[in-house]
Amino acid sequence: MPTLHPFAVASWMLGILVASAPSGATVAHAAPVPEPPIAWGPCAEPWVGATSDTLGERLECGSMRAPLDHVAPDGRTMDVGVIRVRARNTARREGVIFFNPGGPGLHPGSVLRSIASGWTGEAAGAGMASKRQLSERFDFVTVIPRGLTGSSAVNCVTGLPPRHAYLPTHLDDANWGRVLVEATTAAAACAALEYTPYINTEQHVHDMDMLRRALGDERIHIYGISYGGMIAAWYASIYPENTGRILLDSTIDFTHDYRTAIRLSMIARNDAFVCGVLNPLIAHASRYGLDPDPDVIKAALASLPSRIREIWRWDDSELQLAVALHVGALWHNARPTTYAAMAALIQRTAMTQDAALAGRMRREALQLATALYAPSPSLPLDDMDAEEESVRLIVVCNDIPQTRSDAEIRATARSHASRYWTYSGSETVEELICSRWSGGGARQPVLATMAQAAPFLLLQSADDVVTPPGGAAHILEDFTNAHLLLVRHSSTHGLFNFTLSPCIEKTAADYLLTGTIPASGARSLACIGTHGSALYAIPGDPSLSTEAPVPIGRPARHHDEL
Repeated sequence: MPTLHPFAVASWMLGILVASAPSGATVAHAAPVPEPPIAWGPCAEPWVGATSDTLGERLECGSMRAPLDHVAPDGRTMDVGVIRVRARNTARREGVIFFNPGGPGLHPGSVLRSIASGWTGEAAGAGMASKRQLSERFDFVTVIPRGLTGSSAVNCVTGLPPRHAYLPTHLDDANWGRVLVEATTAAAACAALEYTPYINTEQHVHDMDMLRRALGDERIHIYGISYGGMIAAWYASIYPENTGRILLDSTIDFTHDYRTAIRLSMIARNDAFVCGVLNPLIAHASRYGLDPDPDVIKAALASLPSRIREIWRWDDSELQLAVALHVGALWHNARPTTYAAMAALIQRTAMTQDAALAGRMRREALQLATALYAPSPSLPLDDMDAEEESVRLIVVCNDIPQTRSDAEIRATARSHASRYWTYSGSETVEELICSRWSGGGARQPVLATMAQAAPFLLLQSADDVVTPPGGAAHILEDFTNAHLLLVRHSSTHGLFNFTLSPCIEKTAADYLLTGTIPASGARSLACIGTHGSALYAIPGDPSLSTEAPVPIGRPARHHDEL
């Protein structure tokens, strides 16, 4: 199996983001398949994590024998796992909400269990009255994506470090050749798996409808986070008559191709770094013992040693950037060959005259040096991480037709390396892998069909760097049935159920419950901030007073990046 360096641009709910290529092709509905009743029973811990006393026997798991290809079944099947939390009041059950937390390659089980437990709880909190009604009246379900634990797990990557040098600083012919070899090896290893051609968004959507039919519901409501928004869009385009309410939380921009989505995220990450880290450092350069000339600082950043750029986090603070520049200068000037030599050099170097900063900068420098001289990992990813990385890669390559040549991809890599401080090169490696793909492909839906859906709601942080608000603006422009709730002063990716804002939580819960969108005459509304994370809320804290969304203008598009 090949070595593959994971590409992570997000928080817990994301690996890489994918968006469908525009297409005029029509995806046929899944052929009728005999569906024996699902044998619902207790859930295995690898599927949902720790057991839940709150949910009790309402939390159930089962498995479906799904055709490899729903549209053209040939008798071959695979196991697809399903998880549900049954409505608390079966007599008042109104329907089913399908959930996807993002990905591709993210297992939905533990997140679904956690959210359902929160809806079931008795504690006061933002939107809790509506959430409890969701718990009372709706089954909350998910289909485990193909290739993950519970759905015929696959593994075609090792997770070991790449054999090529850090790409942004090594775009020479020799290193590029090593990258091409690794990409070819990775593509061949994943394409060789039996199930690879059938692990994609299209087949996952058909698996969802297979579960809908097994449950006996005419329509489903969908709550998708990030890549889960793309899943919702594909389902609504293929099965418009079976689509109810759609809540798209921090959704991928599914109206444009994959490279556009990656560029929008790259620009947003770079802008966040410049505005939140680089510019503040330039403003306070003297305090950190640096030359106050902005050009000098930018030149020092551009000349950081490759290894420091590789291990240093682009979203660190101005202090940590200052430390990286100091350590980079020590590296250039003294070339210490061991951690001990670098540590001794750091101990005797006065990085700043500010006594309040000196000790902290030295500690940060020693931590950076520890990572700088640490041996490269020699063990592969554990089984769960390896299968998630494998599924992520397979879905991306199956979903998106790649048409660019190696020369075009290399030219883009050079451009990104010169323009974006936060470019890591893994985006390029992934495109090269997919350009060599022979594992299969997904039939592309006609996304315009989503215009037939009922009004749907987008939740979007104004400062989200994973799925920036420009993507939501594209969706608003293309679909008149789309409505936006923009959260100002927030970079949170994945909002609903993870904030303390009544404006966010109640609006989203009410929409899922009844389809209600605040009446204002505007398709774009705003909340002010998240008021903190629900993950760190203290039980018993009083909930915030009701805060209603306010009308705003539509976020700006990114025409220059299309």
